[in-house]
Order: sequence, then structure tokens, then C-alpha cells
Amino acid sequence: MVAVLLLAICVVPMAEAVRNGLSASSAAVDKAQELRCMKNSMETILAEPYQTLWSAAVKDGGASYVLPEDTACARVVRSLALVLCEQCAPAPVPLAASTAQDRLESAMLSVSLTSDKGYSFTTLVAR
Repeated sequence: MVAVLLLAICVVPMAEAVRNGLSASSAAVDKAQELRCMKNSMETILAEPYQTLWSAAVKDGGASYVLPEDTACARVVRSLALVLCEQCAPAPVPLAASTAQDRLESAMLSVSLTSDKGYSFTTLVAR
């Protein structure tokens, strides 16, 4: 009787541990899918011709650039920022639209892609 009681007391925490392990596994699958989606989106953006990205950044700060649709990324909310800056570190400071054309031509293009759940990729794009 004591052994059965002791076993019953031990089964409850073991069942909770198994349940936590299963839920952590499904959370890891969601995070992996989000990371894969973010990587694919960034690769697609960086595969665009430089002039396309530059034009979008000059025109309206990248608001006109539409992220590619991907059915695998339907649940991931992504935001994109295309910024022309002269000094991009530690954080990009955008050039104003009224900046002289020669300064705009020599500016660096910073591409930042952020998801709603915490992933963020930022890179400078060369001509």
C-alpha cells in the first residue's frame, strides 16, 4: 500500500514534466519555422537589384517595397525598413529626402527585417 501511494505521488510530477517537454517541442518547431521564414525573406530581399532597393529607400523610406508573399510565412508578421544613411552604426540615421543628390548617391543602404516574435536581421547592402 505504501509503495502504491509513493508511486502515485511520483507519477504526478512525471506527467507534468512530460507535458512540459511536449509543449516545449511544439514551441521549438514554431520558432524554427519563424527563423526559416525570416532567412528566406531576407535572402529574397537581398537578391533584388540594388537599384530597386535604393529607389524604394529614396522614394518613401522603403514603404513602397512589398515583402514577397510566402504561404509558409503566413503566421509570421514581418516588418521591413530600408534606410539610406551616411553613418549606419550603431543605429542607422536616415538621410532626409531633401538631402543633396550627391550625398544620396554615396549613402549606404541599410536593410532591417524584424518579426513580431523577436527575430531581427540587419545588413548593409553594397552596390
